[in-house]
Amino acid sequence: MGTCGCGYSTDEQKNCNGTHKVVAAVKADIAAALAAKGQTEASEYVKTFKKEN
Repeated sequence: MGTCGCGYSTDEQKNCNGTHKVVAAVKADIAAALAAKGQTEASEYVKTFKKEN
């Protein structure tokens, strides 16, 4: 698989193990819930947030 570029890997050697797919799904759920409550600015922030390594 190789070294993870997203920074979310749970692997000890930081190899990609698919964690970024779970993170993306959770972010999408949170963004949708915020948008449904009228919190569009917060929703956009969650959608575009990038983890700094």
